[in-house]
Amino acid sequence: MTAGGMQATVGGATLHFWWVASIEGGGPGASDSPWARVPEGALVGALRVSAAPLRDIRGRVIKPGVYTLRYAVQPANGDHMGVSPHREFLLVAPASADTGVAPVGHEKAVDLARQTIGSSHPAVLSIDPPRASEPPLAVHTNAAGHQAAIVEVPVAGGGPLRFGIILVGKIEA
Repeated sequence: MTAGGMQATVGGATLHFWWVASIEGGGPGASDSPWARVPEGALVGALRVSAAPLRDIRGRVIKPGVYTLRYAVQPANGDHMGVSPHREFLLVAPASADTGVAPVGHEKAVDLARQTIGSSHPAVLSIDPPRASEPPLAVHTNAAGHQAAIVEVPVAGGGPLRFGIILVGKIEA
């Protein structure tokens, strides 16, 4: 753990995460997801990738640099059926292009994250709900063999949001 964040090493990449003091909550959610109150495009944190590239959940290269992390929900269209057991993701966008702190909505967050890998698909880190008994900074391995670091971030107007951020693993799309 670093002051105000978390550090992890994945392969040759050193990752420094910083979480917002509080995720902007958007009111009562309609689903049972703990993310239901968080608006799409909300800023969740920042990431610095040092020393070597990182691969996102789809295996695409994220070069060393500084990025924002914004919440998004995977579209419920035929293109994404069966890709991931969870629809929640963090979109990874270059901090130089994403300079605001307010939620930007789904489309703008996706457009920003496309710049990270220069592709039609955005750079994404998958969110994996951890078991309730796992404390922050624990490592969780899910049924697919993906490894996630457990983090906890406060939500405005509510309690903390605990989730796993998958750092080791790949999904096929």
